[in-house]
Formats: sequence, structure tokens, C-alpha cells
Amino acid sequence: MYQYLPLFLDTISFLFYQNECVKMINRRKQFEYLVSNLKDIPKENLNKEKNSVKRSPYHQRIHIESLFGMLGDPNGFSYFNGYYHLFHQWFPMKYSTNPNYFQQGWFHWKSRNLVDWIPVGEAMNNDTVFDKYGVYSGSAIPINNKLFLMYNGNSWTNTDTDDWHRVPSQLGAYMNENDNVAKLANPLIKGPISGYTGHFRDPKIFKKNGKYYSIIGAQTKAKTGTVLIYESQNLKLWNKVGEIKTNFEKNGYMWECSDYFELDNKGVVLFCPQGLKSKGNQFLNAFQACYAIGNKLDFRNLYFEGKKYEEIDSGFDFYAPQTMIAPDGRRILSAWMSIMNSNSPLIKYHYDGCLIFPRELSVQNDKLIQKPVSEITKLYTTDYKGKRTISKNQEIIAGLVNCRDIKFDISTKYNNAISIIDLFADRKNTNHLRLVLNRMKNRFIVQRGKAGLEFEDEFGNERSCKLKVENSVSIRIIQDISSAEIFINNGENVFTMRVFVPKDQYHIFVKNVNGEVNVKYQIHQLRKMSSE
Repeated sequence: MYQYLPLFLDTISFLFYQNECVKMINRRKQFEYLVSNLKDIPKENLNKEKNSVKRSPYHQRIHIESLFGMLGDPNGFSYFNGYYHLFHQWFPMKYSTNPNYFQQGWFHWKSRNLVDWIPVGEAMNNDTVFDKYGVYSGSAIPINNKLFLMYNGNSWTNTDTDDWHRVPSQLGAYMNENDNVAKLANPLIKGPISGYTGHFRDPKIFKKNGKYYSIIGAQTKAKTGTVLIYESQNLKLWNKVGEIKTNFEKNGYMWECSDYFELDNKGVVLFCPQGLKSKGNQFLNAFQACYAIGNKLDFRNLYFEGKKYEEIDSGFDFYAPQTMIAPDGRRILSAWMSIMNSNSPLIKYHYDGCLIFPRELSVQNDKLIQKPVSEITKLYTTDYKGKRTISKNQEIIAGLVNCRDIKFDISTKYNNAISIIDLFADRKNTNHLRLVLNRMKNRFIVQRGKAGLEFEDEFGNERSCKLKVENSVSIRIIQDISSAEIFINNGENVFTMRVFVPKDQYHIFVKNVNGEVNVKYQIHQLRKMSSE
């Protein structure tokens, strides 16, 4: 039997749609207190939500997170008018009570340097007939002196019965240089479309060969996932080119949050296939985010020659990736640091959700390489560095706050050595987030079972990856108050996760089993990002 999860987020709600379980949800009750703007909500109700958030001990310092309510997928990631712009799905009254309001749109942030983010405020609300029931995911591209936004909006038919049917539309809007957004009156692409269900969403727009293209996630009538390509000369009239053809099997019942770009002379497809079965140490989360690398997409026949797809991130909490091109040509990635089972420890404070720290992408040996953007150095404050030869448990002193850029280089001559790094540790190192480098099994392992508050336990407390262990292994951790992003060997493998511990669990310990290891470390304490 399916566990109830609310429709407010497509990435979660699709659990119900796989087997035509829409009727299980009482939509009348869900939208009983539907509003189209925060101005429609009494101030005392808004203040209640904002005051609840202030009590949380888990606020991030260097990550974008929800001001109140729920943060979802990153949207409209772009560079325009001298700023990086990053929007995200926002359900500001998701955790409101008496009554529980439904209002869903985009929240807008902007930055000069990718690390200090200014909260601009609401960008779009669910205030038209085409997006009345939600402004969902989309993207953006600069066009002359405006930023063009393309996004998915939801409406429903048969709302006077208990048999509601979703009507998805791909919609458009322009943002001017004053950050004011004006929606277009009519849909760019009205769904559902022939041969596909109502699950047709998340347009990612880009320009290629003088034309505009949009890659859009979809579900076929046979209940399989795919992505479609549309093209346009003028951003007004859009024609369906067709499905991307691959030489790997299109597993899963829905593909969403898709992206296509070309990098280091390769084509790269990102997508989130829902409904994958676990395979060994892969695909262990509720939903997955994957990539495939191959030859550049042939836009004549839409053939993409990628041999296989892999998870973008091997951690617990990563979903809905979106990329953009920086002014200097770098391909930058954002994503939702997701908690999929509605069991987040933050909900009691009436907020939830954050985005990853921005990453720069490259392709090496047909593998997607991810690194924190170099602008992170603008956040550096106190430095700690040293070299040690370690066998027994030793503490690495690096400040009193879990907000750090941590770099370890670990080497040994012992082939059976097992090196252990404990983060978010208490003084006695009884509780911690444990990282294990097992040279005997050629594996890197993350263990979250003793890392604070329990959540998402049904998906397991351990993640790992194969790792060909040479003499030296580099491990980098971007640590924040309630998260960790772990980069192995300069970004060949990445693990992203939320962690909720008391503030006195700020210790770091290193030890080794079976011989000694040489540990070189450099740790930078990080200041809080500026929002002004």
C-alpha cells in the first residue's frame, strides 16, 4: 500500500501516478484553502510561520534554504544583467495549520559571485488559469535586455467531480532588469499531448544552431519515462521534434528535471528517472538523478549515443539538477538537497529544503566531474592545516562551528588499511557521520546511522561507491550546519546529504585500522554568506 505523500511536489507525488492512483488523494480537501498570492493570507498566519522558523537550530550558513515553508527544485538558473539568478519552487504555507493554505510559486535569489545570495522575493505565483494549482519547474535564458522564463504550470479538469484530471502547460514569462516578472497570456505548449499522459513537465531551454530548444520530461501512454525535444525560432511557436533516442534502456515510469548540454566535446544528458529498482549500491533513494555522456546529440534524428547512465550523486539527498553557463564559460550545477519521505526534522519548525553549494562540471574519461565553484574562497576565514601519521584515533582541531571546506589527502603503504574520518562528532566520538576508505575492498563508504536525528531510515543509512585506491586518495567535504557534500578524488564521486546534530557535535576525528596512514589536511572555516 502506498504511503500518503502530498501532491505539492511533482518529484514526490508521482509515487501515486505510476499505477493510476490519483483517486486516492482527496483533491477537494487538498485545495480547500487554495490561494494565489501571499497577500491573500492574513498577516497573523504569515507571522506564525516566520516565527516558527526562527526557533530552528539547523539553519544553514552557506546554502540557500527556504525562508519558511518548503523549498523544492532549483529553477531558472542563469546569468543576466550582471547577476547570477536562481529561482526555486516554493510552497510557503505548506506547514501552516488552521487552516493549511496551498500556495505555490517561485522564489528568486540573485548573486554577484555564486556564494553570497540576495533574497529578492516572490517571482511568480499560481495566479493564472494555467498555473492555478502550481507554478512548477522550469528554466531561463537571457534574450537581449530581458530574461525569458519557460516553466510548467498545472490546472485540472472535472473539478466538480471526484475524478480530477491534470492539464499540464509549458508557459512563458519575461523578467526585466528591475527583476519584475510578467507572464505571457497564453501557453507556449498546451498539454497533455497525443501519445503521452498528463505528466509532461520541467522544460529546460537552450539555444543551438540559431534555434531555441526545450527538453521536457514526459510519460508515455505505456507508463514509461522519456524526454521530448521541442524547437522554436521566435520563442512563441514551439514544434515537437520528438523523443531523444538512446542506446540504453529507458527504465522508470517517468523522467523529469531533464537537461542537455555540451561539455568538453561531449554531449551530456541529465534526467531524473522515477521508479528505478535498486541495483547493488545504486539507486537506493526514493528517486534518482542520473546522467549519460556520449557523442553530441544529433538534432536531425535526436539520436544520443550514450552507452549507459549513472547516478550524478551517490549520497542520500540529491535531486532535480539544473545547469547554466557562467560568463567565463564554466558549466555550473545546482540541485535540490532533497528529503523525500516528508520526515524532515525541520518540518516541526515549519520550513524545509535547501539547495546544494554550486558546482563546476567537467567531463573526463566519459565521467562527469564535479567540484565546488572556486568562488568558495571568498568565504574563507580561519585556516587549519597540518600533516600527521595516524593509526589510533586522533582529533583534528578546526574551530567550533560545522561550516568548513575540508581537504584531506590520505596515503599509506599498507594495502589492507582502513582509514576512517568522523565528522559532526561529539567529544567522545560516540556519535558522528563516518567516512570509511576501505583499501581491501576498494570502496568508499558513508555511514549516517549515528549522525544525529533519524530520518529517511527506510532508504538505509549507508551509501558507497567503488574506488580504485592508489597510494593516495583525496577527500574534500563542504560542511555546513546541517549538511555535507563529499567529493572524492577531485570530484570523480560525490555524496550529498543532510545531517542534523546538536551544535556541540563539531569535532573531527581520524583513525586507521591495519597499519599507519599519512594524513595531510587543510581546513578553512567559512563565514556565513551575505544576503545584502
